[in-house]
Amino acid sequence: MPMSMPMPSPTIMPPRDFTDHGPCVEELAREFAKQDATTSEALIETLATQAIRQWRLDDATFWQRVKFQARMIRARQGAGRSGKH
Repeated sequence: MPMSMPMPSPTIMPPRDFTDHGPCVEELAREFAKQDATTSEALIETLATQAIRQWRLDDATFWQRVKFQARMIRARQGAGRSGKH
């Protein structure tokens, strides 16, 4: 039975004004970083793929930025836990 992937709460869609994704990217990235890395990255890949299939390239770029930022947050958290800086 396939595992369902939870969506971060609250559900946030990419903003329609693509001139500034900064705050939205950071907020979503923090939510995704709280989840299991494999699960959250699979969900982000699914969202980006859906956006590409629908020719919403700005949305796909948004989700790629969220994935990158979530990775950065996880890396910082991991470094903090191990005592490294």
